[in-house]
Amino acid sequence: MKELILIRHGEAEHLLAGLVGGWTDTRLTELGRAQAKCTGQKISEWLSDASVRLYCSDLSRAEETAQIIGHILDKEPVSVEELRELNNGIAANLTAEEADQVRNPITEPVIDWVPYPEAESWRMMYERLSAFMDKINNEASDDVIVLVSHGNAIISLIHYWLEFSPDMFKVSFDIDPCSITRLRINKWGERTVAKLNDTSHLENACFSHL
Repeated sequence: MKELILIRHGEAEHLLAGLVGGWTDTRLTELGRAQAKCTGQKISEWLSDASVRLYCSDLSRAEETAQIIGHILDKEPVSVEELRELNNGIAANLTAEEADQVRNPITEPVIDWVPYPEAESWRMMYERLSAFMDKINNEASDDVIVLVSHGNAIISLIHYWLEFSPDMFKVSFDIDPCSITRLRINKWGERTVAKLNDTSHLENACFSHL
């Protein structure tokens, strides 16, 4: 793999309904679908001659985003559970206020804190995502891997790419809906961040109808 492109799903219905994210499973809004279309168009400009493989989380908002992007790239996305957001257990489908009522007390080290019953810690999510990345790294002969996932998952994937140690998990990044993060191997074999949370492709006429 010479390049890894990370895309957060577009705006989803739970954001407008006041529900927490995580494993809450909602579809894209009209704006989210337009964001996904703009994102696919931008990526297609970069990858016209590249060999590409497209994966996505199997949660509806990511899967729908990937389907829209895949249609533009002429690539069928592969949906996998491993690319899901941080599992929020019984807090899924709750409002933020309801989720606060079932939140577990913070424990140390925080990387191993499980915020809600039946949820996972940050370390558990990182290990899940790292195992998936190791697997496709060993299997893939493609130049570029495109992953459509979620905010916390993408932060964890950036950590994986940069080979951060687990104690650096508090280093975070802003990851906006349908942002593009582009990670590349340069000519010296170094892992680089070419673009981070890029949303410039969303600031155009694609939204004139909204």
